[in-house]
Amino acid sequence: MNDPIARAKWVLESKGVVGISAMSLETIAKSEDIRYKISDYPDDVWDGVLIFNGTKRIILVNTHKSNVGKNNFTFAHELGHYFLDHKPNFNQGGLPIIRCTAADIEGGQSSETGANRFAVELLMPENRFRLDMAGAPIDFDLIGSLSKQYMVSKHACSNRIIGLTQTPCVIIRSNGSNIVGYAASRAAKGFLKRIDTLPVSTAAFNAVSRKWGNEDFSPCACDKWLARAIPGGIVYECTHVHGESGTAMTILKW
Repeated sequence: MNDPIARAKWVLESKGVVGISAMSLETIAKSEDIRYKISDYPDDVWDGVLIFNGTKRIILVNTHKSNVGKNNFTFAHELGHYFLDHKPNFNQGGLPIIRCTAADIEGGQSSETGANRFAVELLMPENRFRLDMAGAPIDFDLIGSLSKQYMVSKHACSNRIIGLTQTPCVIIRSNGSNIVGYAASRAAKGFLKRIDTLPVSTAAFNAVSRKWGNEDFSPCACDKWLARAIPGGIVYECTHVHGESGTAMTILKW
């Protein structure tokens, strides 16, 4: 069984996981005789490691420059490598390992994508998550509420919301005015312009410039953001800024 979603569902069922999955990660690891250590490794660039020591497996989660939600996702991601029977890609100290940096976990190789899909379904099971987001507008209140409920990062939570919503919506992540990533709902695929920076004279650009987020959604001419016309020609945008890091998240919907 190598389908990541099916495998995650099997783990949840076979391990008898109830309630919030993030609270059962250590129990799942122990049930497979996987040793684990969640600690600060400030001199290392990786977020997570799966070590192959003979028949034994060890998971390391690097908490440096991270938060509990991100750590939970990393732990689940490494469990994904284990349950999907992925092979080592590095050798460290004479032991074969799977080493995952932040860039790796963002995606790229098929094994990393698979481990991500496993982690998403394990931590935010679709059937339960759909019910919890049903009928709620896509905004920062929803992202904040569900990220706390499921004990995941706002980044992971927003991606899950985008993946399940039926309405046209895009969530953009930026560092300063530079766009570093985005996720689009199925109804919004192909609409966003190919841009590397936040468009000038948008609420997002202004919020990042003053390092102060928007209180609510504001209208914007769609040609600032979109490559294709939409009925009414208006996009609604709202941005939250993390003052210390300069990173921001912008929600676009129409």
